[in-house]
Amino acid sequence: MKYVFYDFETTGISPAFDQPLQFAAIVTDESLNELERIDIRCQVAPHILPSPFALHVTNIKPEQTTNKNLQTPFEFAQTLQAFTEAWAPACWLGFNTIAFDEPMMRQMFYQNLQPNIFATQINGNTRLDVMKMVFATYAEANSTLAWPTNNKGKLSFKLDQLAPHNGFAHENAHDALADVEATIYIFNKIKEGAPELFGKLLQAADKTFIASSLRGFVPMEVTLRFGAHPPKTYQGCFCGASKGNPNSIGFVDFELMGANEFSIASPIAITQAIEASPKKIRNLAINKSETFRVIENPTEEMLHTCDQVKAATEVQGFVAEAFTARFSQEEPAELEVEDQIYSNFTSQQDKNLLEHFQTATWPERATIINKLSDRRLQQLGKRLVAFYAPELLTDQQRIDFDNFLSQRWLTPGDQAPWMTAEEVWIALEKLGSDIEVSEWREFYQARIDAILN
Repeated sequence: MKYVFYDFETTGISPAFDQPLQFAAIVTDESLNELERIDIRCQVAPHILPSPFALHVTNIKPEQTTNKNLQTPFEFAQTLQAFTEAWAPACWLGFNTIAFDEPMMRQMFYQNLQPNIFATQINGNTRLDVMKMVFATYAEANSTLAWPTNNKGKLSFKLDQLAPHNGFAHENAHDALADVEATIYIFNKIKEGAPELFGKLLQAADKTFIASSLRGFVPMEVTLRFGAHPPKTYQGCFCGASKGNPNSIGFVDFELMGANEFSIASPIAITQAIEASPKKIRNLAINKSETFRVIENPTEEMLHTCDQVKAATEVQGFVAEAFTARFSQEEPAELEVEDQIYSNFTSQQDKNLLEHFQTATWPERATIINKLSDRRLQQLGKRLVAFYAPELLTDQQRIDFDNFLSQRWLTPGDQAPWMTAEEVWIALEKLGSDIEVSEWREFYQARIDAILN
């Protein structure tokens, strides 16, 4: 099995309304011998105002985001999709990738009409998250790593502090390639310093194994971190799954809920157990690379609890109903197209059209867009034509596109999930002497004026 360690630097923190500006990855074999590395950048999409805070943290100057020598986001997405295909099957991993980088990648593929938005989960690919492995190491093999504190004296798990604290020269923190190298360094420290735990953590990449173990009512443990609290390992077993999402499961805590209490629980008692603090039943996901491990030497009490939970099929049903009710709130009637990424699956017919879309000319692409059955993809496709082939637009379509940009950028900041002009000016004020304010203001003003004049 190959590893693909990867990282993005982005225009902001929203996968739906920001975008990657840099992608870096290092491919290795199981022994961490390097096979290939990639470090690519792209322009900012025409409808995005990059966050000044994000640019400052990543040491990207605003004018670099519009460098015409860089790939467009569409070309960048094509390159990235081809890269995922070239190295499959592999285990894709990074630092906090499950919560941040992977959603960014999916949105990049989705908004740029790539055929496979779940590229890291098909063609034999699997996923891990090194940050979650670090949490498990803290809880179960603490001496493997040295643990830094921040300027407030609080324990810090940030890569830019963890890596140098453990001997890595992390001089270019928040550069994607440097962060990948730092991640590999920490991954290898765990591999060499806690080999037994490391072997168990690798199993988290095998969703089939984890799911079958859980649904077999085997005693298991998982390390989690909530808020600023230190990571903690919880021991328990599967106790039901959401009706609408089999990946969303209940995990009953052995320490807080015994076999007898579970087996006679009412629907109200189950709801209370899920909502309690601390939680007697936790809602966890088996497709988020949580660090589930089989407990090797379970106690008789653990085994008894698992047997009782397994036998209490009616109570498992209560768990399923509680989760389903909890997450069955209706979606807003008017979701932005970016937020509709999981609203539907792309049909095979549309996927075939998207495959053809990749090599077509822009006039041909405009025709393909009209053949798509998925309205989301039609809308995103028409946006791409406006971005990269504006000569194909009618006068009215040009007006509509300018109105779209005006609506995006001039919306009051507290009413939009994307970066607005109002928020840009506030951010520049806050950054103050940390940046060349006049140059940054000139860049943003010119970008905004271009749609107003």
